[in-house]
Amino acid sequence: MDLRDPKTQKFLLGALVVFLVLYFWYARIYSKNATLIEQKQVLYENLLTDLKSVEMKAKSFENLKKEYEKLIERYHKVERLLPEEKQIHLFLMQMHSAASANQTGIIQVVPQGPVPMSFYNVNSYDIEITGSYHRLGGFLSSVGNFPFLTNVSGMTITALPQEEQIHEQKDKTITASMKLTTYYVKEEEKLKKVEF
Repeated sequence: MDLRDPKTQKFLLGALVVFLVLYFWYARIYSKNATLIEQKQVLYENLLTDLKSVEMKAKSFENLKKEYEKLIERYHKVERLLPEEKQIHLFLMQMHSAASANQTGIIQVVPQGPVPMSFYNVNSYDIEITGSYHRLGGFLSSVGNFPFLTNVSGMTITALPQEEQIHEQKDKTITASMKLTTYYVKEEEKLKKVEF
């Protein structure tokens, strides 16, 4: 390689100029902007991560909203079975209708008073009725069809002595004692629907 040859000198000078241009471009422009590019890349990745997180939360929120709606619907179904207030008159009317429809006689009704539970109150009544086994079954069936939740517990059935039974109709052959329990929602515990 002859350094005195003008072509070689032009080639070396051109290579030196290209090298100097690349060096100054890298030192002055690229390295300054490289940190900015790196910062922008980190910001982009953070924003992308946040976007994915928000998308996942939105999907999760929609699922939670659907689940909440289902739970509210189930709560309202249960709430319909639990009256909003203590309704003694309705209970007594329903019990009287059940006894009349099944030709049983109510001997006594003794209210026990409310017992507070977690979000509802419990009202119990000790009742004693007279009739036949068949009519007692009809009465219990009617109690099971009350428009509110009613439980029967502690039932004892006693056969009436032969001299007290009405022989002509055979409709008063037993006496049944039981506890009827009704429930109602506490007003302060009543669930309010939340709108999203």
